[in-house]
Amino acid sequence: MSDGQSWLIPRGADGGEFKWEVTFLQSIARPLEESTDAARAISKERAEARFDLASLAGEDRTGASEVTGAVNDFLDKWCHGLGCIADDADVIVSALSATINDFLVAETKARYKVMMLERQEQYKEDHPVSTFLEEHGITEKRTEFRGRLEPVDRDGEDRGQG
Repeated sequence: MSDGQSWLIPRGADGGEFKWEVTFLQSIARPLEESTDAARAISKERAEARFDLASLAGEDRTGASEVTGAVNDFLDKWCHGLGCIADDADVIVSALSATINDFLVAETKARYKVMMLERQEQYKEDHPVSTFLEEHGITEKRTEFRGRLEPVDRDGEDRGQG
């Protein structure tokens, strides 16, 4: 990558540091969304005839209706194009947002797996005998205690039986 383009990808965004990639994508998404909103606003204002730069190039200033017509035609097409670009940029912003979300979910899942592996290793270190017995299938049957769903009389018999 040439030195003139080094600003495009920050250090670490090549996969070396995961956080950098998310931060970099977020830094792209925000300005793109803001400029999309601005382009859409200009397009909407022109469509509603509130954006009228053609008045600066009116016949009284240009002396020719052809020039005024050309300016108006250009502004109509330019503002329509801005609206189309804004619509397309919305798709890009949505894709960036989804990608950022996917990265964050993947990072969370990876951290969770690492944490669970660390806990398993810590359990093995804290309970070496139990771990050995469990790994070799030598375990005691566990007694399971469950709460009663029916009340018991004072003499110890179930009330529900009758």
